[in-house]
Amino acid sequence: MLRLKVKIERVDGSKTINIIAIANSGFIGSKPEILLPDHIVRELKLHEIRTPQASIKISGDGREIPLIRYSEAVNVYVIEEDRVEGPVLSDVLSISGIKNILLNDKLLGKLGIVLLDFSEGTWCFRDELGVKKRSSA
Repeated sequence: MLRLKVKIERVDGSKTINIIAIANSGFIGSKPEILLPDHIVRELKLHEIRTPQASIKISGDGREIPLIRYSEAVNVYVIEEDRVEGPVLSDVLSISGIKNILLNDKLLGKLGIVLLDFSEGTWCFRDELGVKKRSSA
């Protein structure tokens, strides 16, 4: 599993959170999306800057999952000791009862993340391919 240190920043720049997120290439979308637990959505006070919209996602097993979407509500950065990548403007999806933060395939691509080994959780930035190997957070 690939865990990344990320900074999630409200688009107006007034609130940020640094946290660990999971890179989930199976979380597909047509644009960058981040799945956040309800308590983080409340902490960022996204309702102050975006109107929540009801949305439906289809899970890998075909189930419909009701979500709340905040369109283009946050900028996402990957934070490493030697560099920061981002911002990438992202939609926020929220669902009650989850603990983990998930980054979708489009967001990972825009952040330039390349997964090297699933079992070891090793990765690099696209411009480091063949040069550098990073470990999961």
